[in-house]
Amino acid sequence: MTSEKQQYRGVFCFSCRQPIPLPSIVLQIESAGQNLDTGYAGQPQRRVFSLRCRACDKEMPYRSVDIVEIEGIPKRRLTRAAKDVASLRNVDFSRAANA
Repeated sequence: MTSEKQQYRGVFCFSCRQPIPLPSIVLQIESAGQNLDTGYAGQPQRRVFSLRCRACDKEMPYRSVDIVEIEGIPKRRLTRAAKDVASLRNVDFSRAANA
């Protein structure tokens, strides 16, 4: 049996160090940027993009040199509605109704 490890390109959150997968638009820009000429004084161009962490929900700027190959599959992002429902499960409504 051959075990193939799944990988994806991403960055690690500067706040909580959790992996953040790159959106397809950033992957397209990065692959197109590798084919371009170098920037000022022969230096490679560095692109900056902002990503929001799925774990801590903080948005930070990242550079193209921060991109790494991460093993595994990316975590699914909870939508805002799903987060609201999850937070409501911890509320005790019996006290609120009797107040």
